Amino acid sequence: MLILAWLLPPFIALLGAAGLCTVAIRFAPGLRFVDRPGSEAHKLHGRTIPYGGGPAMAMAVIAALLCSLVLPLPEAGAGLPWAVLAGAIALVAIGMVDDVRPLPAKLKLAVQMLICAAAVTLADLPVDFLRHYHPILAWLAAFGWLLLMTNAYNLLDHADGLSGSVALVGCAALAGGAMLGGDPAASRMWLSLAAALAGFLLLNRPPARIYMGDAGSLAIGFLIGCGTLSTTFWPSDQGGSALALLSPVLICAIPLFDTGAVIVKRLRRGKPLMRGDRNHISHRLTRLGVGPKASLGAVIALQVGLASSSFQLRNADPISAIVALAQAAAICVALVLLETSRDHG
Repeated sequence: MLILAWLLPPFIALLGAAGLCTVAIRFAPGLRFVDRPGSEAHKLHGRTIPYGGGPAMAMAVIAALLCSLVLPLPEAGAGLPWAVLAGAIALVAIGMVDDVRPLPAKLKLAVQMLICAAAVTLADLPVDFLRHYHPILAWLAAFGWLLLMTNAYNLLDHADGLSGSVALVGCAALAGGAMLGGDPAASRMWLSLAAALAGFLLLNRPPARIYMGDAGSLAIGFLIGCGTLSTTFWPSDQGGSALALLSPVLICAIPLFDTGAVIVKRLRRGKPLMRGDRNHISHRLTRLGVGPKASLGAVIALQVGLASSSFQLRNADPISAIVALAQAAAICVALVLLETSRDHG
């Protein structure tokens, strides 16, 4: 029964996402719920692609969570608060509206800010190590991080399979972190989300047959952001280094790297920060002559390597933690040097 409780919810999420995405591919074009070529500057696809991956994954994960209620785990932790799940559903809804008819950027950002503020407050997610020193700063840091993550995964969704694959690695890392932190319920939820992403990626890998749209990328970034705030990466009562507090940065390294690189380029060229362009990681690798599948594989490998370092930090002594962070920094520096060697985009 215990094995069933662990395996059935992710299995439902996997099959549900794949099946519902197949349905969306069939019916989305008739509803004009599609992404057309040239609709935004950062998009590379040359044909009309159906939306629907975001709502499909949302319904699959909800089904998995309902199954989890029927099959509770013994001595499970609290899992993610319902306020977080409600915020994710709200972002799916807002994203669907934006996918059908793009909303003004400032309005969309204002709604995101409201949802992130509500999640930090209602789910009690202020940055833990700051809570006892400066509660307001702890709240603001959590709010800023959550808003950044919500948009970072959205910005990363500019190439077939990219945002979903990177998010899957992040969910796997969070599942491991939650399990080590004594919260099997949260671990199972992250495995279910990873399974839903896997089901979606069966139809989103290059060449993609469906896109998740803002309905998927905003909610996934929000959930991963909440997960990094709620999972204990530094078990101070067990020793280890306080540098483990940087684990969320490693788990979300590629979205952060891509967002940072894009912002720097736009600032240097005097372009609006909220206007799309072709300076994201997949665009830069394409200009180096790397094909879509090779580019995706390279980014996934980088994210796996970076996220894996978060586990090294958990119980490491300070010297080992510094070495792990230096390795992660070296990976990012190598990527910068590679991308800028012939990148004049």
